[in-house]
Amino acid sequence: MPLVPCRACEHQVDTSALACPQCGATDPAKKISRQERDLRSFFVQLVVWLCLLSFAGWYVFHVVVPFVKPFVVKTQAEPTERQ
Repeated sequence: MPLVPCRACEHQVDTSALACPQCGATDPAKKISRQERDLRSFFVQLVVWLCLLSFAGWYVFHVVVPFVKPFVVKTQAEPTERQ
């Protein structure tokens, strides 16, 4: 297995190593650490969920509410004339 320099301390480590034996950096053969990848993934998921929730809120407010409103709002009955 090839050896590559650790991204943190430049110590030669195996490409399949989970941590650098010298400095302890996670995924030393990768350009970014596992924590940075997880953080990026979290922010991408956060943006996607916020967009989905925003669209769902818009859809409910502009489509569902006007459709349901006539069924919920009671109309006033006209007063009948008494003789």
